[in-house]
Amino acid sequence: MFVYKLLTEGTVEERILKLQARKQALAQGIYGRKGKAAPALTAEDLQVLLAPLG
Repeated sequence: MFVYKLLTEGTVEERILKLQARKQALAQGIYGRKGKAAPALTAEDLQVLLAPLG
């Protein structure tokens, strides 16, 4: 069985998927590295995470 998800560029859904991917990568960086320093958040990371959806 195959499932295809079509996504239109420039939509809220696209932004949500990008945010989910960035948050997942951040979480893996923090929780996946035992004994190593967590990656630093950039100003852009903070703006994306805290930006209003409207």
